[in-house]
Amino acid sequence: MKKGYILGGILTAFFLSGVLGTTSFAEVSNMAVSDKERLKLESEISGEGCTIESFSIFSKSMEREIRVVVILPPEYKAHPEKKYPILYTLHGGGAPYDTYSKMSPLRSALKTKPMIVTCFDGDRGSWFVDSPYLQKPKNYSNEPKKKDAPALPQVKSLFTTFFFEEFIPCVDKYYRVNEKQRMLTGFSMGSFGAFHYMLTKPAMFASVSSLSGCFSIDDGTESDWKTPVFGTLKSHPESYEAVNPFPRIKKYAEQKVKLPPVYLHCGTEDVLMDDNIKMNAFLIENGYSSSLEKSPGKHEWKFWVGSSAGIIDFHWKSLK
Repeated sequence: MKKGYILGGILTAFFLSGVLGTTSFAEVSNMAVSDKERLKLESEISGEGCTIESFSIFSKSMEREIRVVVILPPEYKAHPEKKYPILYTLHGGGAPYDTYSKMSPLRSALKTKPMIVTCFDGDRGSWFVDSPYLQKPKNYSNEPKKKDAPALPQVKSLFTTFFFEEFIPCVDKYYRVNEKQRMLTGFSMGSFGAFHYMLTKPAMFASVSSLSGCFSIDDGTESDWKTPVFGTLKSHPESYEAVNPFPRIKKYAEQKVKLPPVYLHCGTEDVLMDDNIKMNAFLIENGYSSSLEKSPGKHEWKFWVGSSAGIIDFHWKSLK
């Protein structure tokens, strides 16, 4: 099976209904619903006691709304003066943007390892970078077109700009974030995005993790998942080289730039296992802290949700 098919579409058949357990609408925290920066805000309580807030941010850079979810640990409202570590999660290609908020083991882990967890909609296949190309509806919409609905327009895809200049400042404004304890994680395409953000501003993050990571963006293949964002590899090799994590890590090592500790976890039946072995070895060879956990599993929801509590454990230990 080709990587392009694995990175996209796998999660569209998820059966996620009911995963929040019994929910009830809670009082919106920290802001008025009419606030212009957080649109359509809804709040509910998960079965594990986490507050899950869903809203949209209007991105000025992309001139459109981006959906966001923030998961607050059960103790959050009981400690109004306390600031919390924050974990930014990035979804896989074609996956629901709020996948991490649906992971019950992850939410349960926040009872004893309290931190803020965030998700945002990075489109079907943005790779979380700034693309010079407008994206067609099939590249950013996961929802089928409704009968007689107007055609969706092409849109800008500037997710690096959005993350650093719009998303982080907005979350910092409305939630009690410990600015010295920022962490990144992602699965599949989201792992690539997490490494891209780490390598964009390495001093900003305390730790980085990955589930079933895809790192070899310039593996010599063309695909519908890469060409719309970067152009063809043959015509625009510089676009791929600019975001390729391997030469970027090598350059930082030569310049003695510190990178945060890294944790990789991949299923033994995952076709991306070799990519994870390669990345782990490359980080260690260049003097960086990295560990790779291997356990039974494929490139699928069952593996990711089963591994989600381990992600919280790693990041919590990295803070200590």
